[in-house]
Amino acid sequence: MHNLGDVADKVIIPEVLPPERPLTPDLEALRRVAVLLDEAVAIPGTRRRVGLDAALGLVPWLGDLAGAAMGAWILAGALRHRVPKRKIGRMVANVLVDLVIGAIPVAGDVFDALFPQNVGNVKLLLEHRDTTRPPRSYKEIGLVVTAIVAIVMGTGLAAVAGVAWLMWQAAAYLLGATG
Repeated sequence: MHNLGDVADKVIIPEVLPPERPLTPDLEALRRVAVLLDEAVAIPGTRRRVGLDAALGLVPWLGDLAGAAMGAWILAGALRHRVPKRKIGRMVANVLVDLVIGAIPVAGDVFDALFPQNVGNVKLLLEHRDTTRPPRSYKEIGLVVTAIVAIVMGTGLAAVAGVAWLMWQAAAYLLGATG
């Protein structure tokens, strides 16, 4: 049996969390872009949200490249805010997976709606940024950002070409089999 006197004798110390610092304007802009791309509109009757990335994906191939370009902007922000290289690698992989799978007609559109990679990448950026040092200037990271954008766009173009070739081959096979 518990005695109320025992409870009064115990000191309860609440957990103290550091106050949330407001985001810098560039981080707030990246957060807003990520929400616009991945979670802008609620799907009625569900807990899911979709964004502009899924809508862009409906424009064959060009939409996927445009979405990847916007995802590359988040990668530039991660480099600027000194996110560790391993996390940058994970973020690049997220963009590439979204881009390559997004290039597949219909299945890619569903994937874009279910895989909010931009929001996930901004979350990684905010969790792993180095707040002890000032952000790098865009001049300092320009070459790396250019290389990442080239890799992302090159992969995107290769994915688009690969999917187009497969669709061409499938059409030729089906027309040859029926003709």
